[in-house]
Amino acid sequence: MDGITPGHPALSVQDLEVTFPTRQGNLRAVAGVSYVIEPGRTLGIVGESGSGKSITALAVMGLVPAPGRRSRGHICIAGDELDTDNDAAMTRIRGARVSMIFQEPMTALNPVLTVGAQISEAWALHHPGEDDAARDASLDMLARVGIPEPTRRYKSYPHEMSGGMRQRVMIAVALACQPEVLIADEPTTALDVTIQAQIIDLMAEVQEAFGMAIQFISHNLGVVSEIADDVAVMYAGRIVERAGAGDIFSHPLHPYTQALIATVPRIGAHVPRLPAIKGTVPHPLALPSGCPFSDRCPRAVPACREAEPALTDHGAGHLAACFRAGERS
Repeated sequence: MDGITPGHPALSVQDLEVTFPTRQGNLRAVAGVSYVIEPGRTLGIVGESGSGKSITALAVMGLVPAPGRRSRGHICIAGDELDTDNDAAMTRIRGARVSMIFQEPMTALNPVLTVGAQISEAWALHHPGEDDAARDASLDMLARVGIPEPTRRYKSYPHEMSGGMRQRVMIAVALACQPEVLIADEPTTALDVTIQAQIIDLMAEVQEAFGMAIQFISHNLGVVSEIADDVAVMYAGRIVERAGAGDIFSHPLHPYTQALIATVPRIGAHVPRLPAIKGTVPHPLALPSGCPFSDRCPRAVPACREAEPALTDHGAGHLAACFRAGERS
């Protein structure tokens, strides 16, 4: 981790805004998001589909699909600000300092290249003139991520491997150059619970080995509770609550976080039906006035529809954007 600068977080995102121009006006997919991740720590980012989790990650990677763009904010890796509009500069950064594991390895991996070739390509891109060492580095990484018989699997194609093995290959590609920051976007979604646990353990092992920061995106609160040191809850392109994982699961302050946690099944708890959050995440061009969650919130009062609450510290670094934070219905 030569790139880590003492005194700087591994990843710092400040006041990030991502917009997409439409005929109805600028659509704000991410609206003023800020967070930091220290080296060796994992930030879990949770929320329903449409909350802005993946677009935030793509903005960090400089991969927001056109015509979207980062319209405001600062993104820094170990104190170095990224110019995400500069493709040449981001090509040097991606893989070397920040990498991303995408949620579906079968579509993220190239079906006509062997897995070894794909890991070697990622390594060789940042080590020009060292092609002979790429194979050795790739075999070492395959072994690190728990691929049995790495020499034989080096020559395998993605379709010849199971879903769990393909996800391990994706992790190997992402870690080929030992980046300072790893972004994992729903890396366990399509896997059964046994393989999910193995992937979570693997990510913890490689984090300890390399000392990297992890941004772990998921809608699965159970998975996040296993891997995250800190948690940020996103809703309608905003962070509505952020705290240490223990605090947020034991003492959620925002009604949206409370509702998400209430939907998680509990061993030994027998209920006729799990609670559900009424409605859906609003379209960014059709947000309710005031708090974006006000139309779905069981505790909304008139003030909630008059102004959007700021993300405020409610003690010990536990942030929540709610006028009635901590109250229970």
